[in-house]
Amino acid sequence: MMRYSIHSLLLLMSLIIGPSLWALAQAQTLAPLEGLTIAHDSTQDSKTCTPRMDGIYVTRTDAESPASFDTHLKAEWQAVTLPDIWTKRWPSYTGVTWYRIDWHAECSKPPTEPLALLISGINMAGSVWINEHLLWTDSHLTEPLSRSWNVPRYLTLPIATLKTDAINQLYVRVVGDFITSPGLGNITFGSLHEINALYKQTEWNQRTIYYLNIIFSITLGMVCTCIWLFRRQEVAYGWYTLTSIFWVAFIANTLITETAPFSNTLSFTKLNVVLFLGYTFCFAIFSWRFLNKRFPRVEKLFFALCLVLSATIWLAPFDLVHSTLLFVFYASIIIFCINSIFVSHLCFQTRQVELWLLAITLITCLILSTISVLSLFHMLGNISLVLPYTSLVFAIFLSIILAMRLTQSLQKIEDFNDELHQKILAAEQALEATLNNRHQLSIKNNQLKERLNLAHDLHDGLGSSIVRSILEVSNAKEPLNNKQTLSILSLLRNDLRQIIDSFSESQTKLPSNPIYWLAPLRNRFIQVFDDIEIKLHWEVDSKWVSTPSAIQCLTLYRVAEEALTNVIKHSQASEVTFRCIVKEDEIELNIIDNGVGFQVNDIMRSGISVGMSSMQRRLERLAGWLEIYSEPGETRIIVHSPYESPAAQKE
Repeated sequence: MMRYSIHSLLLLMSLIIGPSLWALAQAQTLAPLEGLTIAHDSTQDSKTCTPRMDGIYVTRTDAESPASFDTHLKAEWQAVTLPDIWTKRWPSYTGVTWYRIDWHAECSKPPTEPLALLISGINMAGSVWINEHLLWTDSHLTEPLSRSWNVPRYLTLPIATLKTDAINQLYVRVVGDFITSPGLGNITFGSLHEINALYKQTEWNQRTIYYLNIIFSITLGMVCTCIWLFRRQEVAYGWYTLTSIFWVAFIANTLITETAPFSNTLSFTKLNVVLFLGYTFCFAIFSWRFLNKRFPRVEKLFFALCLVLSATIWLAPFDLVHSTLLFVFYASIIIFCINSIFVSHLCFQTRQVELWLLAITLITCLILSTISVLSLFHMLGNISLVLPYTSLVFAIFLSIILAMRLTQSLQKIEDFNDELHQKILAAEQALEATLNNRHQLSIKNNQLKERLNLAHDLHDGLGSSIVRSILEVSNAKEPLNNKQTLSILSLLRNDLRQIIDSFSESQTKLPSNPIYWLAPLRNRFIQVFDDIEIKLHWEVDSKWVSTPSAIQCLTLYRVAEEALTNVIKHSQASEVTFRCIVKEDEIELNIIDNGVGFQVNDIMRSGISVGMSSMQRRLERLAGWLEIYSEPGETRIIVHSPYESPAAQKE
């Protein structure tokens, strides 16, 4: 993303652009001191000596230590100023260079505290000697070289190594590659207190600020990665993730002190330029997607260009590597700046606050970068430290954008909830009206069902009793007396009471066995059959195989009543067989007579048989069915009633 803007330029310039920019970059990392500096601390004058500089010199030699100068040193020492990049005098030199600082330790009395030394940077690796005593050295002084170019060194000069009556000599051995602008940064002498304070300031400017930069980058990159993972349509955040990856890898150049796993500094530098190129490409795509813009041809061309430039970096001959790196880097900068200006122009053409913020952020970062570059050339004074803070500018922008989008999303959710609430209220009112209507219809339907059930029960129960009573009266050989008439009426009253008591099916009690269940039915019909000289064969299983429900028992009871009543009314039979067979999966009733029979299909189609229709409807409510076979001399009615499931019984 653009959040670090041209910030990246200075970092890579310090490696490959040239000696002057690297020297100026080193010059800005400390206070406005030039070359070799003495830091004065008035409170320490009585405890330490006061350094006085005599000169700074440089020479090319591969000597391992100052003690070997006499045999290895051929060229004369050349006077220089710090910071220094040796390619100004030896353009294509790669190897070892020694810097020598001559100085006097002016002491009014023997010092009690040592002096301190601060080196702003060594490009690339080196070691430090004081009067032929080794103070410090990098881990790797041969390829792959250690990377001390952006690492300030705070060293203590032991009192025992100082000469108070002669010239002291500070030697700095520097190993570098001409492609990475090798040389030595600023050096400052002073008391421990003064140098420590200056070291903390330099550490902040050269390293801590970049650690914070990387933390910002990783944090925002992770946030955008999560957004993209959970909402794949947010393509812009996916490209921002790639941008963050390239940027973090590129900015790590300022903090990494070793080139591993690369075998040399040049390979690491090539990788860094490729990373910046990838960063430029991903940022451009991100900015276009953020604007909901697509430029298919330009994007394909841009991608192909990045591949070609990356391949050129790795395949270029050694003598063309330096110019190739510069060309690719400058091309990336130009593309980067043109895209930033182009995106800002597109943003200002819209009325969206988010895009205006993006445009303002891009312009702000470009302005800060321009100020920093001008400051490098001493055109605006030493204010170039604003450059690293461009990351904060873009971090603030992205935070505002995410906050705005979150607020907008929450507002949409709230509006949707309000609208949904209103719709729910309207739906509840409509549902309430519908339920009221359905409730009224249900009440009427239940009333009709109750009346129909009552009619069937009266027909099946009381009707059969009336038929039986009529038969008793009509077959009586002499007029009935009061007692007999009262008995018939009492029997009709009991049947009516039984119908009323059993009308609530849920309260019907289940008999302990089938014999007890059908005993009242047998008692009611056996006397009638005897009176009209019909022989009744009664066969009932003695126990339940599976427990039926009360509703099932009552329904079968009514069906059996209706079937036996029909025998009395229509069959003209002389013999009737009644069987109740209790099976594992159903209860089966068989009513067989030897009467005149009837045409089953004609009777069922005509609808004139109320009893038959009543029997069928009752059985259908229990998922049962009725089989009727009739011909002259035999009519067979078979009733099937499957057991209800436990869940159905519970309901």
